[in-house]
Amino acid sequence: MLRGTVITLLLLTGSICGAQPPRLPVVPPAEAGLNAEKLAAIDGLVEAALANKQAPGCVVLVGSQGKIAWLKAYGERTAGTPMTTDTLFDLASLTKPIATGTAVMKLIEENKVELNQPVAKYLPEFAQNGKDKITVEHLLTHQGGLIADNALGDYQKGIETAWERIFALKPLAEPEQRFIYSDVGFEVLGKLVERVSGQSLNDFTKTKVFQPLGMTETGYLPPADSHARAAPTQKRNDRWMQGEVHD
Repeated sequence: MLRGTVITLLLLTGSICGAQPPRLPVVPPAEAGLNAEKLAAIDGLVEAALANKQAPGCVVLVGSQGKIAWLKAYGERTAGTPMTTDTLFDLASLTKPIATGTAVMKLIEENKVELNQPVAKYLPEFAQNGKDKITVEHLLTHQGGLIADNALGDYQKGIETAWERIFALKPLAEPEQRFIYSDVGFEVLGKLVERVSGQSLNDFTKTKVFQPLGMTETGYLPPADSHARAAPTQKRNDRWMQGEVHD
């Protein structure tokens, strides 16, 4: 989630309030304690991957000691459009640790949430159907026994109905009995953040995480004027999705 490199459809947030941390300087590799000869091998590795059609393009950034020693764009962002170092990328499931997980840990730091407490302490509706013993830590570590993904139909009748169906889900296993990588678990954690903080996950991560770190182009729902800089994610209905949430 470095600005202009691994950013995302987690969004463009615009200007921030207060002083920003200084941007990392771009320096020769030796000044960052890195070997220029070894870094030069990146070119060949990336070009081989592009030639094998493993990706249409990418951006590589290598940093060390608070300095950027390598920042380079390769290939194309879209057909006929070169990749640039300020391209916005969808972080997809990296959103879980970078946004939701970090937000939960921020609430723990503020003594508003405890890792070993049941999720139902903060979201009483979640206790339905045997989920009363699932803790915050269980969801963070994908050991709560929740299904990986519930049916798309659960989301097609509005937000309230979607949450009713999520809260009513039955676990597939007892806590700590199975590792199940669960999108549902992190949806619940996002709801927990909103319930405890009184803010949307978007607003909480923006003000409590991204702004203080100077991550001015990281967040949810990028504005329309940033979409042209975004790397497409998926083709749907014969149209490439670019700068839009796709899952």
